[in-house]
Amino acid sequence: MNASKKCPNCGQWSRWNQNPTDRCEHCNSILDPVAVARQQAREERRQEEEERFSIKLIELNPDDPWYKQIFKRVGLGFQIAFVSIISFILWLIALLAG
Repeated sequence: MNASKKCPNCGQWSRWNQNPTDRCEHCNSILDPVAVARQQAREERRQEEEERFSIKLIELNPDDPWYKQIFKRVGLGFQIAFVSIISFILWLIALLAG
């Protein structure tokens, strides 16, 4: 189903598949710049939420020397143990709260 939309830039009518990234056939500008801006803002908010609610664990690099890998593995073990304990405490609180 193809519809047509008037280009906000040149004023000509172009085919529009109701996709935010559809472009004008005459001047090649975006037919719905408001929807594109809304989509970008939604993507930025989603990315910020992912960063806010994620846990950064130590990354093991195989190119590191052996002594550095040992320290990273020990640190990663402490990180995982800490997150596990905190998660268990939060689960217990939620269970007791009903």
